[in-house]
Amino acid sequence: MAPPNAFRAFWALVLFSLRRHAKIRQLGWVALGLLAILSGLVLVVGQGKTGWRLETRIRKVSNPKDEKGDDPIGMSYKQYADERLPFYEVLPSTPEGFALKVGLGTALRFKMADQKFLDDFAFLSFVRTVVFGYFLSFLLPLLTLAYASGAIGAERESRTLIWLLTRPLPRWAVYLAKYLGTMPWCVGVCGAAFAVMCLCGGEYGRRALFLYWPAVLAGSLAFGSLFHLIGALFRWPAVIGLVYVFFFELLVGALPGSLKQLSLSFYVRSLFYNATASAIESVKPENVDVFAPTDPTTAWVALIAASVAMTLAGMWLFGRQEPKDGS
Repeated sequence: MAPPNAFRAFWALVLFSLRRHAKIRQLGWVALGLLAILSGLVLVVGQGKTGWRLETRIRKVSNPKDEKGDDPIGMSYKQYADERLPFYEVLPSTPEGFALKVGLGTALRFKMADQKFLDDFAFLSFVRTVVFGYFLSFLLPLLTLAYASGAIGAERESRTLIWLLTRPLPRWAVYLAKYLGTMPWCVGVCGAAFAVMCLCGGEYGRRALFLYWPAVLAGSLAFGSLFHLIGALFRWPAVIGLVYVFFFELLVGALPGSLKQLSLSFYVRSLFYNATASAIESVKPENVDVFAPTDPTTAWVALIAASVAMTLAGMWLFGRQEPKDGS
């Protein structure tokens, strides 16, 4: 029998972690179920009569010439621009703030004839709803939490971590091996989920997939590093991770000021925003007091530095923990 070898034990643990993640845990099924529901919704909206385009949107507007007074009637924005704007300059609010910013009053008639404006509006409508709303706010954190928090957390819950620590490895090496066996799943599953949602979105989804995949890669790596650290330090990592995602990230992201720079999603959103601005020059932040994106270099450095720092901190903290029953 070959003597214990730390190098072989390390990579055996990496492969063991890779294989173990093939078994989806409960939170993973929840995230995949949410992916299926949201992807179906994106597919339905994209194939519907209105879709993502401005000229097909229907809104209730009042008809001043109608004998019934101010009773609302259904009218598309294109029909409104063609029939109403020669007489009235009051524009009903659009589904998104983009159209309202680029054209008011009679100028909208010319915008409705500008195919590039209409295509950009449809793409931004898809991005705002699907990329920023569905994926970045919900799916990306949930998927990384489902996989990263269970790397060590599942060992603790099943009370097998104490046996894992009997390998000829220091505790920091166990943490690193589990991390290396988990990150391919975090990055791969998040990338696949993003691709599924984008492909369900048709031509605008394919454009978003090509434009945003580097930001998805950086975001999944950073969130995965955070949740792996949480899974190593706390007994109920999924609960703590959910609290972090749906309270800290959402609350801090909605607050004005620089406090949001402490959150990972701020830098991921900055990457998404900068990628959008590089493709559509007219894009501007709606409210710089709430969200003033940083430049791409700063966002990349912050996410990579955060991933490295959290990994090193996890190795140090996990290495200093005293082995206990089941921990």
